[in-house]
Amino acid sequence: MNNVEKLPVKTREDGLAVTLIGTDLPDSYLEEAEPSPLMQTAEWWWGRSIKALKVLGLLAIAAFYPALVAGSHDIKDEPVVLSAERPWTSPETGIIITMIGREIAGPGWANDRPGWHPQARLTGLPAWQGALSSSMSEYTRLMSMQAKTPRGTADPDLSAAARLLVVDPQLEQTPRLAAAAEALARYEGRLERDLASDATGFENLLDKLGLMASWSDVSVAELGEQSNLRDGWPASEADVQAFYAARARAQLASQLITASLNAEPDTLVSEAVQSRIDRLVAAWRKAATLDPLFVSNQSGDARLMADHLAMMAFYISEAGRATRDLGGAIIIDAEDRAEAALTGTAAAQ
Repeated sequence: MNNVEKLPVKTREDGLAVTLIGTDLPDSYLEEAEPSPLMQTAEWWWGRSIKALKVLGLLAIAAFYPALVAGSHDIKDEPVVLSAERPWTSPETGIIITMIGREIAGPGWANDRPGWHPQARLTGLPAWQGALSSSMSEYTRLMSMQAKTPRGTADPDLSAAARLLVVDPQLEQTPRLAAAAEALARYEGRLERDLASDATGFENLLDKLGLMASWSDVSVAELGEQSNLRDGWPASEADVQAFYAARARAQLASQLITASLNAEPDTLVSEAVQSRIDRLVAAWRKAATLDPLFVSNQSGDARLMADHLAMMAFYISEAGRATRDLGGAIIIDAEDRAEAALTGTAAAQ
């Protein structure tokens, strides 16, 4: 007699087959009833699968935001190539406008993001953008004092751009950057129509080289101060800020130096100056493109962890030394040419 025959329900010969299972089943039937091994295995696997999916879901949620944070770290250190179809009257202005556009249209200004935004958790990108904007402000301010109006005052558009490029923690920087780019574009338009003075000339070039050399000094001082502390692993927040600020200054200098020198073709004639220009650009680019996966400021033999702050300080100091060396070579070359001209004039008389 099987278990079905033991059920206390009469078998119906016609109609729908309905099995009624109540709570008054005989104990003998309940004792002989056994779950299916196949269903037990399926239930076991189903439970494990649900738990695994829950764990994977939690891990995916936990890893999603950090992945967004890492993906939002976008450093625009590519060389600036101006269009040859429409040459800029002031290539330096074109380079600064292009670099402003890269930050706005690319990663965006990190410090303008709300607190929940992944970029609000970054350290390197805000330091890069802050130093880049501040250095562009210093360079534009120098240009405004060199490109004087007929009344002897600083150029108004360049002065406005320099003011807007200064980073104000109390204000959003994105609209200020856009306004600075518009002011620079107005200066370029006026310069193209001979309604503004240019910032070229022998003395102006030396002043620009001196400003870039000062960027090297500032970076070396900041990097040296942080390198002596070593209060974080693999690096502290201040270490990362000093590193990326130095990179930003190197990036700007590496792009502006060529434009500044090309505006003074008379200074590029001697072999001594030419050789120093190549070494100078290479030194700044080496500092600008030092891009480790993560910044490390560790002492020791560097077998496992490198000292990136010391590396950056060395590259930046080399770039500053090459900048001053170029300035000295330009001065010596100009003096030699002036002496040769005086000698030739005296001989002719």
